[in-house]
Amino acid sequence: MKRAILILLALILIAGFGAPYLDADFMRPRIERALERGLGRKVEVGKVYFNLFTGPGFAVEDVTIYEDPRAGIEPFAYVGLLEARVRLTGLLSHRLEFSSLRLGDASINLVKTGEGPWNFQFLLSSAPATAGAMPAIRMRGGRVNFKFGDTKSVFYFSDADFDVTPWESGNVDLRFSGAPSRTDRAAQNFGHFFVRGQWNPKGNPQALDMRVELERSPVEEVARLLDQRAFNVHGVVAFDARLAGPPSHLGVEGRIDLSEVRRADLLSGRGVAFGVPFKGTLDLRGDRLELSTIGAEDSPVALKFRSWDFLSRPQWDAEASLEKFPLASLLSIARQMGAALPEKLKAEGSASGEVRYAEAYGVSGRIDIQNAALALTDVPGAGRLLAESASLAISNGAVSLASTPVQIGDNESAEIEGDFAPSTGLDLRIATRGLSVADLRSFGLSSIPLLEQTPQGSWRGFARYRWTPGSAGEWSGEYELQNARIAVDGLADPLRIQTAAVVSSGPRLAISRMRARAGSIAFTGEYHWDPAAIRPHKFKLDIPSATAAEIERLLAPALIRERGFLARTLRLGPAPAPEWLESRRADGTISVEDLAFGETHASISGARLLWDGAQARLARLAGQIGEARVNGELAIDLSGRAPHYRFVGKLDGVAYKGGELNLEGSLEAAGAGADLLHSAQGEAHFKGAGIAFSPEAEFRKASGCLELLGGLRWKISDLEVVQGAETLTGSGVAQPDGRVVLDLTVRGRQIRYTSALAPVGSQ
Repeated sequence: MKRAILILLALILIAGFGAPYLDADFMRPRIERALERGLGRKVEVGKVYFNLFTGPGFAVEDVTIYEDPRAGIEPFAYVGLLEARVRLTGLLSHRLEFSSLRLGDASINLVKTGEGPWNFQFLLSSAPATAGAMPAIRMRGGRVNFKFGDTKSVFYFSDADFDVTPWESGNVDLRFSGAPSRTDRAAQNFGHFFVRGQWNPKGNPQALDMRVELERSPVEEVARLLDQRAFNVHGVVAFDARLAGPPSHLGVEGRIDLSEVRRADLLSGRGVAFGVPFKGTLDLRGDRLELSTIGAEDSPVALKFRSWDFLSRPQWDAEASLEKFPLASLLSIARQMGAALPEKLKAEGSASGEVRYAEAYGVSGRIDIQNAALALTDVPGAGRLLAESASLAISNGAVSLASTPVQIGDNESAEIEGDFAPSTGLDLRIATRGLSVADLRSFGLSSIPLLEQTPQGSWRGFARYRWTPGSAGEWSGEYELQNARIAVDGLADPLRIQTAAVVSSGPRLAISRMRARAGSIAFTGEYHWDPAAIRPHKFKLDIPSATAAEIERLLAPALIRERGFLARTLRLGPAPAPEWLESRRADGTISVEDLAFGETHASISGARLLWDGAQARLARLAGQIGEARVNGELAIDLSGRAPHYRFVGKLDGVAYKGGELNLEGSLEAAGAGADLLHSAQGEAHFKGAGIAFSPEAEFRKASGCLELLGGLRWKISDLEVVQGAETLTGSGVAQPDGRVVLDLTVRGRQIRYTSALAPVGSQ
């Protein structure tokens, strides 16, 4: 008995292994008719072989399953290898029927007809009526294409598996999985869809009951299925849903989970994560999907999603409704989406409104913010910005903030409004009737020109901040500045601005009606800054009164540069010029009504200062010293340890011993204070008249060359004086005791006159 069983098993194995090599082409017509009866449509097959291991049945190559005429003329499926298993009960009635079909290397076309139904509805509803029993159909690793009439969609499923199992009750079990893809995209990284459930194609109405799942997939890939434009969003999405009802009105209910959602170009950050239950309807006939989130009655957010023609020409829109949504959560989401918000910006308050997205007009909507409080925790001295209400209007992706009163601290306020769009950037306007400069830190923006340089003061007026993609952003505006302190390189004391009118335009700045003080020197004037100019600093200063000592003290950082003890001991020379001095380029005019040098008073009217690095020049210097008039040019060299001065010009109307002197020449000096006087050297040609040099010497005219040798040492050469009717020539010298000695010659006779040196301006 055992031997007989072994022989039988051996024969079965031999038959099973040999069956695929046995040509069964003589069965082709019967197989085609059997397939047509089971599928309800025309079928053509190629080579046919016996198949015992997965049968009994047949292995059929190159199978073409034609389409129902109502769905078009292109075949329903192309199958490289079809394994058909024979229904044994059919053999008892001498009828070839198949209980199951396994499709390998297959490509199937799912067609939506112009009347609405899909071709698979024709297949599942008509085939059993024709044959009495439809075979179970299974496909592994195939491809599913979509067509709309005669037009093939860009969508398809790759790596597709499906099982169709009909039951005698008329229900059909459906199982499907596949990776959605597009023909117009090469690289795709999408997860699989899984569908399983039942359908009663013969019910009235037809009814589906299925579960649909999407495994974890990149958000950007899912988004591009519906919209080919680049979505700059990174994250992971998955969902699970149940579909029930007739194909034209399927009820949908499920949950979508999102994690790690952030802008794709942000490499750091955990991203946003949340799960949302949803419900809605799916119309397979009308190719339309509508979903909305399910939340508690007090949920602060509700979402709606619509898509139509999603398998042919995908179109979609979405809507988010906010009801007292926490402002802190909204800022967190905005940061993950790439909004340039400071990390230390803290927010309180809530937001309500609606935001919609549609492919045709982008993002639009309106958001109302209530009881907002914003604070920058990492900015010293920054107060909280308080706004009782604010309205944001969104259109075509651009956001506009309506004029909003904002309170800063306890007593100050401003009004802000602005616009933002990803393509054009930010346009923010701030207006105030009085705001502390320090409170500008609360806005978290780059500082307003000039105001950024003062730690105190207040301003009133308006300022406008504009930022475009790729730029650093810039300010413009008109405002009045009061009680500000500004540190200026080269001044020993900060500049104190009592009041000034400021107009800024990008990098350019204009200050007018300025009333200010440096040290004890008060002045009025104006200032302009233009970085594109050869000399960016331009100014005009009018000083009522000043002392030379105070000017020297204020300018000491620019005039004097001392090195340490060791450098002085080793005589290493002066400290190098600081960077601010090397880069300084200025052009301005200076007027001083009363300039005091000890007991001597002078004035300067409209001297032009040209400052280029370590070289400065007072051109067109005009003024008075006492009653004398001075005109010329003063050059100042700041490259050494101490400043070096050189004056070239004229001094007219100098009162001297009852007469008047006019001098023209040059004078050089270096250092400061007393050193300046002791180092003075120069030469000048002079002319005088009516000079009572001594009781015995009165000169109607005098001329000569004066040479200053340092300090009070000087001498006169080429001296020529007219005394009475005679002309005398000779020379003169100042003696250490302060007396002036003139040695003159007339007609071969030597004459010496001596007199005390009278101060300039004495009579």
